[in-house]
Amino acid sequence: MTSKRILLGILTIVICNVGLSQSLEQKVDEYINPLVEASDFYGSVVFAKNGKIELVKGYGFADLEHDVLNTPKSVYHMGSVNKPITAIGVMLLHQKGTIDINKTIDKYLTDYPRGNEIKVKDLLAQTSGIPSYNSFPDYTEYSTRENTLQEVVDWFKTKELLFDPGTKYEYSNCNFVLLAHIIEQVTGESYEKYMQDNVFEPLGMGNTGIFEYDEIIKNRAIGYNPANNKYSLKPIGSYNNSIKIGSGAIHSTVLDMLKLEDVLYTDKILNKDTRKLMLTEVAENDYGLGWGIWQRFGKNKYDHDGASPGAVAYFSTYPDDKVTIIFLGNVNSGVFNAMKKDLAAIYFGEEYNIPTPKKYVEIDESKLAKFEGRYEFESGSFFDLKVIEGNLRFLWRGRGELGYLLSPLDDYSFYMRVRGDQINFKVGDNGELKATYIERSRESKLKKVK
Repeated sequence: MTSKRILLGILTIVICNVGLSQSLEQKVDEYINPLVEASDFYGSVVFAKNGKIELVKGYGFADLEHDVLNTPKSVYHMGSVNKPITAIGVMLLHQKGTIDINKTIDKYLTDYPRGNEIKVKDLLAQTSGIPSYNSFPDYTEYSTRENTLQEVVDWFKTKELLFDPGTKYEYSNCNFVLLAHIIEQVTGESYEKYMQDNVFEPLGMGNTGIFEYDEIIKNRAIGYNPANNKYSLKPIGSYNNSIKIGSGAIHSTVLDMLKLEDVLYTDKILNKDTRKLMLTEVAENDYGLGWGIWQRFGKNKYDHDGASPGAVAYFSTYPDDKVTIIFLGNVNSGVFNAMKKDLAAIYFGEEYNIPTPKKYVEIDESKLAKFEGRYEFESGSFFDLKVIEGNLRFLWRGRGELGYLLSPLDDYSFYMRVRGDQINFKVGDNGELKATYIERSRESKLKKVK
C-alpha cells in the first residue's frame, strides 16, 4: 500500500463523549492502527456503558479505490451476527404464543424429515443434529446462484442428522435458515418483513436489513478479501446471500447494533422471562438460544461473531457491567478473533498485545508447486494445497473452488489472513517436506497423504 493511502487509512472519523478520558481512544487507536496499516481491519467500533456511548469510531476505508473512509454510519454485512437477531424474532413469537420453542418442528412444517424429533429449541441452541451446508459438496453451486428460502430448506432437509436431536451441540447455519422458514410459515410474511416490522422498526434500526449485493445501500462499505497485490486486498464483487437468510444475510451499522441493548436489558421487545430463557446456557455448551453465553476476564458475557467474504462482525455485552463492545468490518481477516478479546482487555484494563503487522514476500510460482498436495491432521481431517492463478491456496470443504489465499512470509512459511492461521514447512534430512499447522498458537503436525 502506498504511503499516501496508509496515512489516509489511519486517519479516522470519530464521535465521542466530551467527558471521555482520552486513554480509551488512544489505546484503541494504538491497537487498531497497525491492523489498518496491514490492510487486516477496516471497520467501525463502538464502546458503551449503561446505554451511553463512550467511543464510536471508523477506521480505514469503506471504498479503497475512491479513498472513502469508514465512519460510525458505515453499513457492513454482519455474517453470523444475524443468528442472535433471528433468535430475537423467534422468541418474540414464542412470547406471543405463536410458536412454542419446546414443541417439535412438525407442528409448523409438515414435511421435514424427523421433524417430530427436532424441537424449535434445538434449532436455536444448535443441538438439532442438522449438518451445516458449508460441508456439502455442492455448496459452491448453491452459494453462487439465486435461491428461494424453500429451495435452500429442500437442499439440506434430505441430509442425515449428525446425531439424535438434543443430545449434542454442533454449530450449523442450516438451523437458523430453518428458523427463518418457520417464521415465514407461521406469520404468512417474508422473514425480511417480519423482522423489519417487529424488531428493526420498533428498535429504531433504520440502517439494518437484508444485505443485497446488487442493490444500492447508502453508506455501504465495500467488502474486501486478502490478496497478494499492491494493496493486499481485493474487492469481493457480487456475492449471493440467498442461502443465508436467517443465518447470515443482514447488514447494519455499529450504532444500529447498539440498539439491541433495548432487547437485552429492557422490556421493549422481550419480557424478563423470555429474555432469561433466551440467554440461559443450554447443556454447558457456552451457547444459549442464538447467543454465546460465557465469561471473559471473569465477567459474564452474551455475544456472537460472524465472518463472511468481505466482512467480519462481533457483538458483545457484559450484563453485570452494562458494557457493550461492538465492531463491524469490511475486510475478511482472521485478526478479528484476537480483536474480540483484546478490545475488551483494553476497556477492562486487562493484558493484551499491540498487533505487529506481518511482512510478506514474493515467491515465484515455480517454487510453489512443491507444496501442492493433500495434508492430513492427526485427527484424520484433511485439506488440499493448490497453486491457482499464481498463488498457493488452502482448499477445504465448503470454502469454494478458490479456498483461502496463503501469503508467503518466507520461502517455507505461509500465513492464511482470512483465518489467522499459519503453515510452516521444513526440509527433512531425507529431503522430504515436513509441515506444521499453527492455529492461535496451537501447533499440529501434518502428514502429506498425496
